[in-house]
Amino acid sequence: MAAELLVRTPGRLALGLAAVTFCGAWPLASQEPAAVGAQGLVWTLENLQAGQCVRFLMNPGVAAKHLRPGTRLVRADQDQSLHQSLKSVVAEQSEFATWIPASLCFLYADAMRLGRWRLSSKDSRRKQMLGTWTMAATEQGGGRRDIVVDLFGSGGDFVRAAEAGKVRAREARSAVSKAPGGENDLYDIRIGRTRLIWNGRAVGDSARVDGAVEERWLARGASGLFWRGQSTIRPVWSRSMVGVLTVEGNDGLANALKGSPTRFVGPVYYGGGGEIRFAR
Repeated sequence: MAAELLVRTPGRLALGLAAVTFCGAWPLASQEPAAVGAQGLVWTLENLQAGQCVRFLMNPGVAAKHLRPGTRLVRADQDQSLHQSLKSVVAEQSEFATWIPASLCFLYADAMRLGRWRLSSKDSRRKQMLGTWTMAATEQGGGRRDIVVDLFGSGGDFVRAAEAGKVRAREARSAVSKAPGGENDLYDIRIGRTRLIWNGRAVGDSARVDGAVEERWLARGASGLFWRGQSTIRPVWSRSMVGVLTVEGNDGLANALKGSPTRFVGPVYYGGGGEIRFAR
């Protein structure tokens, strides 16, 4: 497995993305028969191009504002899955033991199916993006089920397709170019009033991934509805990335990232595909 990269400089952190192209234009969308399994609505990712997460810690007072009915936040010192990089911070600075582990994850694929909608582009350089901001939580009397603070994707068609399935989502926009005077790629991602600017490149050899990456979470839907989600991503390869991410803005996401005492980025995953199943 590729090694993670940890940076503790406030407001800046390392972030890797595979060399895919993000464009502001909306994807092509077509309506097909609804994809609904035994557990409910199903979203699928076709040909995963890049998938990764930024891990950080949230102030418990801020995190408590996003609690859902029947859930309880998981403290950093109680999270059995907490990465060693965050564990070391908690061990060295006990005041952060009560902070809440959080993740900002991005998945980029050639195409996505959201219920009746299939999102894709005639331009092979344009990838479909699905993102989540989650924080660690459990259900009362149950197991781990993280809370989705925000769910977003590229283009207005993504938002409309999500809303058609009664899933609350918002639009994110991104663009890519070459960084001046070097071989790095420059990515500019905007989610609400948060702006993420990444400057970096892929390094090292690819490593084969055995098994699936699975997560269970709770997301807000339309009209007070809550969805229980099961995310299963089956990547083929992982690879290390190096770079620097600048966080700008003053909304909830930007402030949460800036306020974290530490952040780290795992390897980028690619190849294969995945699905998200929604149940009430």
